[in-house]
Amino acid sequence: MPGLFRGLFSKRNPGASVHSIGGLSDEELYRRFADGDERAFEVLLDRHGGRVLGYMHRFFGDYELACDLTQDVFLRVISAAPDFRGNCSFLTFLFRVIRNLCIDVMRSRRSRPDAGAASLDDDDCGERPLSEVVPGNSPRGEDRTFSQELSVAVEAALGRLPAEQREVFLMREVEGLKFSQIAEILGVNENTVKSRMHYALTSLRASLEGFRDGVHG
Repeated sequence: MPGLFRGLFSKRNPGASVHSIGGLSDEELYRRFADGDERAFEVLLDRHGGRVLGYMHRFFGDYELACDLTQDVFLRVISAAPDFRGNCSFLTFLFRVIRNLCIDVMRSRRSRPDAGAASLDDDDCGERPLSEVVPGNSPRGEDRTFSQELSVAVEAALGRLPAEQREVFLMREVEGLKFSQIAEILGVNENTVKSRMHYALTSLRASLEGFRDGVHG
């Protein structure tokens, strides 16, 4: 992931080490970066680059696009650093940036993401198969072929969800964010988030019911 930003900064300090600041919080690192410590950005990128890439990949179903958008996210993070006041956690701030970029892309496309994209398990992104994060639909550990097929089916079903349901599902079930955090990111109340999650799970389970019956029936 850091390779995406190779050459981004005009000044580098090859002898500087990130180990001395690796234990700092995200918020302190971001403040340090705003003050000119480029090592702090490298730590933030190492911590969160993979999850941003994974989120974008799953949201749009396009790995190459996800790589481009991941770089765009962190460019926005860089630009916003001087204005960060710590009124929210860095993670909340990061996902606001992610969501705003997703909205921009969706508006420019004026269409839904491609639900027929290649399986997300084909690329080594450090991601869990989506079949393992849909409550009530996790396959048995010994059934690896079924797990792979189910993962593809879940990805297709996820791509058919309305964007507001898809983002809540990904933030909750894949990223592990709390409902209160998601509500803060989206700027809605917690009950709205829970409602969107309910509809997302209902739709996903309905989409997968026939698939599971076909495999095991």
